Amino acid sequence: MDFIEQEVSDFRSGCEKKVPHSRIVICSSSLIRVDIYPERPNRLMTVCLRFPEDYPEITPILVELKSRAYSERLLTELTRLIDDHAREHLGEPQALLVLSFAQQYLTDNPLCVCLDEIKQLRVDIKTRVVCPEQLTAGEEASAHVESQLKLRQKNNSVELIARGGRYTYRVTAVVPDIYPAQCVELKGQESNLPAVLVRYLNGQSREIARQCVEPPVRLSKDELANFRPAKSLYRSLKFCLEATRDFHVERCPICDNTVLPNNPTDVELEENADGYIERVYCGHLFHQGCLKQYLAEPPFPRGGKLCPARRRHPRSDAQTYMGSRAGSSVQGVAASASSKPLDNAVCGIKLAHDRWVVSVKTAEARWAQKQARQRELEEVVDFLQ
Repeated sequence: MDFIEQEVSDFRSGCEKKVPHSRIVICSSSLIRVDIYPERPNRLMTVCLRFPEDYPEITPILVELKSRAYSERLLTELTRLIDDHAREHLGEPQALLVLSFAQQYLTDNPLCVCLDEIKQLRVDIKTRVVCPEQLTAGEEASAHVESQLKLRQKNNSVELIARGGRYTYRVTAVVPDIYPAQCVELKGQESNLPAVLVRYLNGQSREIARQCVEPPVRLSKDELANFRPAKSLYRSLKFCLEATRDFHVERCPICDNTVLPNNPTDVELEENADGYIERVYCGHLFHQGCLKQYLAEPPFPRGGKLCPARRRHPRSDAQTYMGSRAGSSVQGVAASASSKPLDNAVCGIKLAHDRWVVSVKTAEARWAQKQARQRELEEVVDFLQ
């Protein structure tokens, strides 16, 4: 029995015992094919091994990796690592050696299943363009501090620390074993942003992750049959990253001042104060005092007041309260809510907020009552003078 035949025989008898979570598909002197993690389709990788003519003294065993769960980038990189490892063992049996290396690599790096998403997030963090004219003097000192992405292989999780000015938002995304069939679990949120914005980030990011794996309620049978879960790590964390970056430069559409103070310690915590921050369904942020004044003063159009912001917001809840289908774009929803063209300079979406549900008649009556009181006070002043 020659060297290769002996190695194939030893491989056939010892593979599944020495390399856990493996299953032999083909085992011959011309081709060895083994599945790693065959019991977990979302982690399945197929390893194909071939013996070159001058194996094992001069040329290492030939390795080809196949998988639908892992990206081509990962397969290429892992193949290179296996080749380097095999070259260190020329003259020795290498089939079990390289298979064990591949299996151990996948076990030690469970986040490999979302490698492309992680790399894209890192690119997004580094390619952030900060316009100096958007920053105040106090923000310039902290503008160089980038957001961060930390990998926790042992916990199978990714931690994002998103930064915008002096504000931060920290969230941990735990990648489940059956990912992407199950969405990431977002937990451990910490932030120095106002509570209303933290609730928005927490709730919306979870909703984005959920929509990746759960089909919309109203789907035809054909659409439901064709629905496939999508990867949720990048989408949910990308939202947190972009939203946190933009909060500190957003301006109140009424007074045109930045909504958030430069220093997080100056954030208004009193819910009834004029400086308290409110977020409406079109996505824009207002000072509570500015919003109340705008809603309480004429004119009072029949359909309700529209948002006066100079542009439509990239993160809008309008599609939800207007009853649009999930997944529709903000621009499409806004267009249905207003007859104005999409490139119009004004947001134009109806102002809606669950704390101010007031009809047009009620608003007009309140305004008339306020004006009457003002006239009475003026008459009293004139009389006393």
